[in-house]
Amino acid sequence: MRFGEMLRQARGAKGLTQAELGAEVYSPSFISLLEQGQRQPTPDMVRHFAAQLGMDVQTLGWWVESPAADDQPALATAMFAANYARDLQDDSLAASEAEHAAVIAHEQQNAPAWWDMSMLQAQSLISRRRLEEAEAVLRRMHSSPLLAPTPEMSSIVLGRLSIIARSLGRLDEAVALAQEAVQIVEHLADHDASVRFQATFILIAALSVKGDLDDAWDVATGLDLIPDSVTVPSLLIARGAWAVGNIAFRRGDIEKGREYHALAARLLLPQADLAAWAQFHRSSATLHLQAGLADASVRRSLDFAELGFTVIGTEAQRLELALALARYALLVADLDTAGRFLGTVSGQRELLDFETLTDLEECLGLYYTALGSGRQASRHLGEAARLYAEAGADEKARELTDQIRALDA
Repeated sequence: MRFGEMLRQARGAKGLTQAELGAEVYSPSFISLLEQGQRQPTPDMVRHFAAQLGMDVQTLGWWVESPAADDQPALATAMFAANYARDLQDDSLAASEAEHAAVIAHEQQNAPAWWDMSMLQAQSLISRRRLEEAEAVLRRMHSSPLLAPTPEMSSIVLGRLSIIARSLGRLDEAVALAQEAVQIVEHLADHDASVRFQATFILIAALSVKGDLDDAWDVATGLDLIPDSVTVPSLLIARGAWAVGNIAFRRGDIEKGREYHALAARLLLPQADLAAWAQFHRSSATLHLQAGLADASVRRSLDFAELGFTVIGTEAQRLELALALARYALLVADLDTAGRFLGTVSGQRELLDFETLTDLEECLGLYYTALGSGRQASRHLGEAARLYAEAGADEKARELTDQIRALDA
């Protein structure tokens, strides 16, 4: 009996659907491929299915047919399937296909293919908000003897780990990982500047969320971005301007923030990178709104973000946009609309990262303040303060505590 037949029979005996067997870890599409014998499971998959079916791992593993070590077509087919799932924006399927391809590449000692597929698996898991699983993949990559990591590769992995730590509210760890990522590549030649810049952007974000705004500003201004000297559209320069503008806004320098975001808006083109274009406009609108600005340019950024996320965007990104729209509605005193958007976001808290979750609690505080319900406003602001304090963002926690005292006075 082959593994696929065994899996299908065991699933039927337990009365499970393919979705129930996958348990939001492996997609029904991928399980269908396994049951048809078109894919073979990785060890992690066998452990997952055995747990779901109540079977012994070793018993289920007996039916796995490992590919031959020199079966190059099997690797090519697996990589094609993973990349195809990515292109279809099916992150769940892409994660499964990439995991499958990465195991084959590892067995064949094909380091570049193993690296590419492992990175695709990690990124797909991040997009699905399966952050702990993505973290485990990245840590295996960082410690694997298969591919002696270059400084560039190490920096990329550490940067991804920093993003995950930041998303989970482990802010001290996020800063430390980002600092290490920057240090590893700070002496690379000029032609490798993109790696240095990307690591620096991640460090700026980690410092910013933690509330270390002066340190973040020192790092950001060290990028030596001069808006007047930029004449050729460049995604790298755009991301740098985006990062510098973010810090300027958070430090209260609205004029400088708008200047750098205007530069980023000129250089970020939807036809070059639609995902980055949409995410920038959502982020820029949010920072403008947090500064109390709700003019026509902010409305335009919100419209651009909505357009982009309609074409390419995750559910988490669409929730971030809904939260920005709630802030906009609060500023223009449309409380009914604000309440609808806040209800939508609150109903899917499990998809929110640390920064969005704390922003939601702050927005709810503003909403209930506008409704004249000081007690509920204090409760939500208090929750935001608690989250910041637990994450190590003490300054932000103190600011919110002061707001609560003012409400209660």
